[in-house]
Amino acid sequence: MARMIPPYIYPACPSPGEHEIFRRLKKDPETASWIVLHSLDIADHIRQSSGEADFVIIIPAKGVLCLEVKACSSLHRENGQWFYGLDNKPDARGPFRQASEAMHSIRKRVIETRPDFSHIVFWSAVIFPYVEFTIRSKEWHPWQVIDSQAFRARPLGMLLKGILEKAINFLQVRLDSKWFRPQSNEPTDEQCKIIMNLLRPNFEFYESPKQQALRLSNELKYYTQEQFAALDAMNDNPRVAFSGPAGTGKTLLAIEAARRSALQGNRVLFLCFNRLLGKWLEDQTESLKPQVVTRTLHRHMLSITGIILDDKDKKDETFWTKELPLSAIEKLLMESSENVFNELIVDEAQDILRDVYLDFLDLSLEGGLASGQWRFFGDFEKQAIFTAANLPLDVFIKTRSGSAPMYALRLNCRNTPRIASLAHILGDLNPDYSKILRPDNGIEPELLYYNDTSDQKALLIKILNRLYRNRVTGKNIVVLSLKADSLSIARSVQSSPWSDRLKPFELSGPEHIGYCTVHGFKGLESPLVIVTDVDEVSGPKSNALFYISVTRALQKLFIIAHYSVKNEILGILLKDRGEPRG
Repeated sequence: MARMIPPYIYPACPSPGEHEIFRRLKKDPETASWIVLHSLDIADHIRQSSGEADFVIIIPAKGVLCLEVKACSSLHRENGQWFYGLDNKPDARGPFRQASEAMHSIRKRVIETRPDFSHIVFWSAVIFPYVEFTIRSKEWHPWQVIDSQAFRARPLGMLLKGILEKAINFLQVRLDSKWFRPQSNEPTDEQCKIIMNLLRPNFEFYESPKQQALRLSNELKYYTQEQFAALDAMNDNPRVAFSGPAGTGKTLLAIEAARRSALQGNRVLFLCFNRLLGKWLEDQTESLKPQVVTRTLHRHMLSITGIILDDKDKKDETFWTKELPLSAIEKLLMESSENVFNELIVDEAQDILRDVYLDFLDLSLEGGLASGQWRFFGDFEKQAIFTAANLPLDVFIKTRSGSAPMYALRLNCRNTPRIASLAHILGDLNPDYSKILRPDNGIEPELLYYNDTSDQKALLIKILNRLYRNRVTGKNIVVLSLKADSLSIARSVQSSPWSDRLKPFELSGPEHIGYCTVHGFKGLESPLVIVTDVDEVSGPKSNALFYISVTRALQKLFIIAHYSVKNEILGILLKDRGEPRG
């Protein structure tokens, strides 16, 4: 088997003949020690500003053969012009001159760098894989042609080696070929490798993490700006609930709504429920201070009440859902208008739909929820996973919103089409996104399965090793668990170097891989996401967690699931494709 560079022919190559020749060269036992370069660009072409050789074949002890492929179903020459198949565009040079000029350009490039290679034979040939070519001419040697009859009758490796052998015999009798040394058996194996590296050297450049993050951020902002039309459309409505599934740009729309309101001179209260999202939003709206106050709902309540909690002070759910909100409400009733805002903006609003929370917000907003100015952004279909929220959106709209309109967001501007498709299928998103704005990056999500804890740990480490080899490192990776932090597989990794690199997300630095629960990471995103501890996919809660975790990924997604759910996952995928199981 020849060493093919590149190892696979690109599907975009338009020539079926080149595809077939590539396959035959790769599989022919005769070519075992050969090096074959496909589609070699020639920057310093002897006649043109640039050119290309279809195949450059480097054969030990024989030479270098430049092969021009004309995979046409018919050809003719008229008034010195060549015409191939149905293409009416004439070719004045013809295939033999094309091949010869490419060969001389390549030889010149090699010898300029390695003058000691000047004794190596460089030759050219033309192959017509689909037509017979029996014309004789002084412009080419008959043995420089492989037509359809020869192509089908003999192994391709034998035919190509035969061309170079005939070229060697020809050069031996030429008086002007004093450079040629027939007994040298060049090129040697080592010379073949040097020629390969001169013509198509290996190199590696990679995008820096900082540049990648900037590019992704700009791309997301670009596609989210298409969603700004939603804000424009609802500009005249003082109160709007924007509803959309994950990836529809709700968070960036909320930031833009806060910015616009601040520019109008409003004091804006910008809230969310999730602590990690709140920290990120605070960073993003730093420049809007002091007109925009950005906090989590509970942190704002703590600020109003003056209650200070340290890290060791663990409060039960009753404190957060009843005691703290009631204390904050009491404080607002006693105070002046210092903590009353002109506009309220809430991201991940599905998590705050609880009567006592809404009572607090009602007092925080000038005019209250029924008459004041607010923008709620939420996924009211799939992401209400916190038990604190217990009020359906339609009940809120009917009873507390002052008949606010609802605007549906269905354009996905976060995920690539393949990740969005998986979210739709496995996350049971119905209705689906109306459109995916980001282009397809060609990267498929990967599903892997484990038997037990040690097996899952090994799979996670294997993925991380692979990513680091490909220079995807640190904060570009997030490991999300469908289980509590204490049960997360990432937390249990003790082997070096991963035990030092894996850190809880809120404690992680740029050089660390953050791990987190799906609950904790809700509202955020990452270039690469590894979803772990998947041992259940059915049921509303598991389904919602699975859907949320999948839609966090911007570029690449891995899912590590237990073998017990493999058939269930495959059944869902096959059902969506309309394929029978079995």
